[in-house]
Formats: sequence, structure tokens, C-alpha cells
Amino acid sequence: MGRVLRRPLRCQPEAVKQAARRLIAELRIARNSRGALRMFESLRGREHLSVHLGCGGDIRSGWVNIDLFDRGRPPLVPAAQPQTVVISHDLRLGLPLDESTCDLIYSSHFFEHLSFANGARLMRDCHRALRSGGIFRAALPDFRADFEAYLRGDDRFFAPLDEHGLMHGFEPRHRTLVDYVNYCVYQYGEHVAIYDEQKMIRVLLDVGFTTAAPSSFRPDVDPHSDLRRRYSFFVEAVK
Repeated sequence: MGRVLRRPLRCQPEAVKQAARRLIAELRIARNSRGALRMFESLRGREHLSVHLGCGGDIRSGWVNIDLFDRGRPPLVPAAQPQTVVISHDLRLGLPLDESTCDLIYSSHFFEHLSFANGARLMRDCHRALRSGGIFRAALPDFRADFEAYLRGDDRFFAPLDEHGLMHGFEPRHRTLVDYVNYCVYQYGEHVAIYDEQKMIRVLLDVGFTTAAPSSFRPDVDPHSDLRRRYSFFVEAVK
């Protein structure tokens, strides 16, 4: 299918090419969705689950780790970790776990990759899947800190982005502080929504959580990454 769509694109405007690439990607995602449903079906009857949404390469032992992996092929789990599950699934379609089966649902720098509507629907699904007293926790980009650093002209705040090679898309010879804001907010087009503590808390309370509040870094659950700790805010909600 992809080859058929690509042939006439060579002479098309870039906007048409980009739209075709997005269509090809969506078709590939839809094609790979059947395996994910089988994996979720295998979890029926299990309780006290810990779930990692948008896990990327941070596969957690004993957890249900979910992300949309390239070509629908999640990493293999070692045989020594029989309770560890890795599922390639499009979370825009929701979280197909049974009601009240999860103790903890966690995500780090994931919800900004979803539209507000898809994010709210997923948070509602997380509330359904959590048991009474279960915890939803999220780390998200701290855009407020980025904007404040920009307004005070604080080059040092953004220095770790250069140190980790994340600014490769911006020409060094005419780079200014606004380029760092562009990276943090848009991340080369991967970010589609901006949250702050107030926005997250309002949505979480609206979908039914009993409490929702800002939180500090938790080394027992948050990634041990200087970048994530420096550029994140944390919110925790209880069903």
C-alpha cells in the first residue's frame, strides 16, 4: 500500500507528501492493532496491575508497558520476567483493560503527544481501569519553566538540551533562546498539546478522580533522568 501511494508523490508539493506519509502511518497502525487486542485479552482476570503509558524504551519489570512501537513490534520480554507485558497499541483508541484492575497508571512526557480530546478520553479510561484508591501519576513538560527562563534570558537553563544533542534541527550560527522554546513546545512537530498543573488537575477531577494535586519528583517511579527531572512537572490523582 505504501509503495503504491509513494509513486505519484515525487512531483507533488511538500504538504501533499506529508499528508500521504501521515496516511501511510495511520494505515500501518490500523493494520497492527489486532495483535494488541489479543495481548489485552490475555490480561483478563489479572488484578493489581501497574501500567506504563507511552513507555518507549523504559520497559518496567512486572508492569504492563504500552506504546506504539515501530511497525507494531514491541521489544521481547526475557523469559525470567513472566509478569512483564509489552504491548504495541495506539492509546488514542483508549485503554482496553477491565474495570478496577489497576493499582497504578503512570506516564512520563506522553499526554502532550495526544490532542486534548484524546488525552481527556484516555484519562477517563484510566479512571475506569483503576481500582478505588488507585493512583494515576503523570510527568509532563514544564512549559511554564521554559517560558520563564526565556523571559529572563537564562541561557544556562537550556544548556542541557545542547549537551544531550537535542538541538540538531536548529542552525547553531543563528540560534537564539526562542529556538529552545520552539524545541520544548513543539519538539519537531511531535507535541500537539500544552498542559500545566491547573489544566491536568481540572481534567482529572472532571473525569471523576477524588483528588488531584501537583507532586514532586519520586525516585521510586519517575525516570532517573536529569532532563526529565529538570524540565517536568508532576501530577498525581487518586480514584
